[in-house]
Amino acid sequence: MMAARVGSLLSALAVVGVSVVDATFNTAYKPTCTEIETIGNLSSASNVIWPVQAVSYSQATKHWFLSSDQNPSCVIEPATPEDISKILQIVGPARIPFAIQSGGHASNPGFSSTQGVHISLKKLNQVILSEDRQTVEVGFGQTWKDIYDALEPYNLNVVGGRVIGPGVGGFTLGGGYSWKTNQFGLTCDTVERFNIVLPNGTITYATDSHNPDLFWALKGGQNRFGIVTSAVIRTHPQSQVWGGLRIYPSTSVPALLNATKRFFYENTDPKASIITTLEGSAVGTTALVLFFYDGPEKPSSFDLFDGIPYLISSTSNKKWTSFLQSFPASLKLNLRGTFATVSTSELTPRFLEAVKNETDSIGKEKPFHSGTTVSYDIEPFTNYGQHSTESAFPHADSPLPLNLYFSWAKASDDVWWYNRMKESLVTLKQVAIEEGIFLDSYTAYPNYAISGTTAEELYGVNNAARLRAIRSRIDPDRVMDLAGGFEI
Repeated sequence: MMAARVGSLLSALAVVGVSVVDATFNTAYKPTCTEIETIGNLSSASNVIWPVQAVSYSQATKHWFLSSDQNPSCVIEPATPEDISKILQIVGPARIPFAIQSGGHASNPGFSSTQGVHISLKKLNQVILSEDRQTVEVGFGQTWKDIYDALEPYNLNVVGGRVIGPGVGGFTLGGGYSWKTNQFGLTCDTVERFNIVLPNGTITYATDSHNPDLFWALKGGQNRFGIVTSAVIRTHPQSQVWGGLRIYPSTSVPALLNATKRFFYENTDPKASIITTLEGSAVGTTALVLFFYDGPEKPSSFDLFDGIPYLISSTSNKKWTSFLQSFPASLKLNLRGTFATVSTSELTPRFLEAVKNETDSIGKEKPFHSGTTVSYDIEPFTNYGQHSTESAFPHADSPLPLNLYFSWAKASDDVWWYNRMKESLVTLKQVAIEEGIFLDSYTAYPNYAISGTTAEELYGVNNAARLRAIRSRIDPDRVMDLAGGFEI
């Protein structure tokens, strides 16, 4: 996903027209907004933003994809869990649609946006390091850049986002693949406590020993069980790293895919990680690779990529924060778009060739459907499942998530692109099955999954059933259904 976002900078040069959201506002929920503002008794630090406050309103509701934006009746910026409790006790019984937004990188429309009451977690921005510096409490209204900047003076880090833009909240609740995943697992595997406001307004927390079912459900189960305000996450020491971005011409793609395959099968160093992205266009498929090593020197495992001609390189020794900021992935292109995913156990030559063929084919079709990005992220993790914890999103078998990222300019092309992405998933999954690298236990990584993905496809039959049972106990009135997201 993140490499694709960097790669989209190349595609952005081809954009000749960008659609804009119709700036109309649903006033049906204005009375609820007024009730929250006037008699909700929110703390003085909280904020209510109305559509007439154009700049603040636009900033508070924007997403990385323009197609994920909506125009709510108002935006509420609660400053405390108590504020959120009061809001839920108003919108829940009244059955008012609402949204919960952390960083705004959700690719599926309606997953962190609404025409009703938009709840921005922006003011939940605490970074509280424990006395022994072994854990840190992070508010869910921040991006990963906020967390990394706060921890850098202590030479500490957490298992978090691979670029600076995504929000802490959605990323963590969806699982959280990281540059540190080979060493520590997903972000959710490093969480020791979730602080949450339940749908009925109860303020509580979940750990392995307190509300353990809820703790399990929040690790991949997303925002289906309440509004999580913060999490306590384990820290680890952070020194300088080696890495950066390289962009390759189409002539280097075959050699690059071979090096990526060999890296998957030969690399045994958990500190080394890459993402290889194929970018499709009418004139051919190009590529880029993000390199990361959790140490100051280039590892020998990256020697596989030496000698492959590239156009641009930013690889070097640098600070962790400098490494992340070298990827301009927070750029908002104001485009429509979505992600999708399928996981495999290995990266066989035939499967990689199938990914290239899909990139070639759809890249050639891109200009006829206002397309701006056709991108496939290949992520050759090592055996990270050894660090997995009991989680709603199953990943003990170390699935390798392939991320599809398409973007386009015109709303009239939405159906074509969604259908084309689903066709590509079917094709690649069939190849994976024939290659024997698709396991029945593999599910769709929630943070990459396309809208409409079922609970069974996200979590498996057993986990989906367990999630429904937990939801029935915690949210019998189905308040969280008002907040969008995947159906469970």
